[in-house]
Amino acid sequence: MIKYISVDDFIDHQIPHLQHLMQRLRILILNAHPRIREHLEINTPMFKVKQDVCYFGKVHPTKGLELCFLRGFQLSNEQGLLDAKGRRYIHGITLTDINDLKNKETAFLEVLNEALILDEINEKSVFTEMLQAARKKKST
Repeated sequence: MIKYISVDDFIDHQIPHLQHLMQRLRILILNAHPRIREHLEINTPMFKVKQDVCYFGKVHPTKGLELCFLRGFQLSNEQGLLDAKGRRYIHGITLTDINDLKNKETAFLEVLNEALILDEINEKSVFTEMLQAARKKKST
């Protein structure tokens, strides 16, 4: 497995059509909030303001990229883009290429802005909330 040293390095190691998709997504995400920043965690590009908001999930040469939202379960999904794929908390948007993103860009930005609002109003990380919910369930 390749150990990436930065988000740029991660993107540079992808096939060309996914590089273009990731570069455009990255620009949209980084311009969505004045305090958003990117970092590499667990060899994965992540984007955060207070807590981690989203990350580049599964990457597949033909199926594209899944952008995952850590508070996906709390998002309205009025746009119909989010898919849980059997997961309880994390929901994602799968984009096949740059044209797919261009077609969904307005709806994508709505989902991203909703996720950023959730990040602003929640004091605890989604992982802390998941652990507390699991402990509460065990004790009852």
